[in-house]
Amino acid sequence: MTSAHHRSTVRVFEGHRGAVYVLSRDASDDRFLSGSGDGTVVSWDRSGATPGLVLATVDKAIYSVYRSGPILLIGTEQGDLRALDLHHRVEFFRTQAHQRGIFRIVPIGPDLVGCAGGDGVLSVWKMPTSQRGELELMRRIPLCAEKLRDLAVDPTHTMLAVASGDGNVRILDTERFNELATFNAHPGAGKVPTGATCVAFHPNKPVLITGGKDGHLRTWHTHGDERAVLSIPAHKGTIYRIAFSPKGRLFATASRDKTAKVWDAETFDVVYRSDRSLGGHTHSVNTVWWDEQGELYTGSDDRMIKAFRPVDHPQ
Repeated sequence: MTSAHHRSTVRVFEGHRGAVYVLSRDASDDRFLSGSGDGTVVSWDRSGATPGLVLATVDKAIYSVYRSGPILLIGTEQGDLRALDLHHRVEFFRTQAHQRGIFRIVPIGPDLVGCAGGDGVLSVWKMPTSQRGELELMRRIPLCAEKLRDLAVDPTHTMLAVASGDGNVRILDTERFNELATFNAHPGAGKVPTGATCVAFHPNKPVLITGGKDGHLRTWHTHGDERAVLSIPAHKGTIYRIAFSPKGRLFATASRDKTAKVWDAETFDVVYRSDRSLGGHTHSVNTVWWDEQGELYTGSDDRMIKAFRPVDHPQ
């Protein structure tokens, strides 16, 4: 696994032999994780000064990862949930958590994580109290017949938003997981496909942002009425991920249309666009992630990860 420079403002991290589906923070701020269709999880030095370190290799494509201390959770394309103790470099837990892929793993509380399953099921797990303990299944909640593609927890940690392939976004409370609201966010029509694919709570406003197969971004009040505010034709293909910058003044979107865009979180104007002509990707952009310094990382079907500071703009 090696990294190389591409133009003066873009760093390229190369070595994966399959599409990059997920980027995430590692145990320290100076490193990040990637999960790929090649079945590897790699830890990278953000500077690109050293080669990537393979932390795990499995026999299936990796759709989701989450690290908490020495514990690394992996969600695969076939619904396997695996847990590794990175201090001892051993896998200590594995189960078929879902009948289809696990598209997202997010922390819900101090010791709980949620998994978004391609079988339409939300599973909630209690993290082990020791490095060798097992994950405990707390809840298994069927929500729809289509894929659950994304999860997001609001800044107060009281609400969990779920993006569903049936076009609906569901909001659950994080204590009992009761359904607080359901609204048809990305219904599709005619040749426009149905499906909500990503969700993110605004860190500074009572607003939920959703993205869908229709290429639109939509915003919704979260005061209890879930009223639609904006609908923006943001991309020419499915939007796979929404991620806010560290201070919440920008957010980024990743799309099947081979672009990543950076948006002003106050005005919802595009302030930067990454595409092939600007040193971006040549294939679908599957994921975006910000580091603590305000640099944006993008992962793609072209098997590359690219990092850049998108604009001279407060993060």
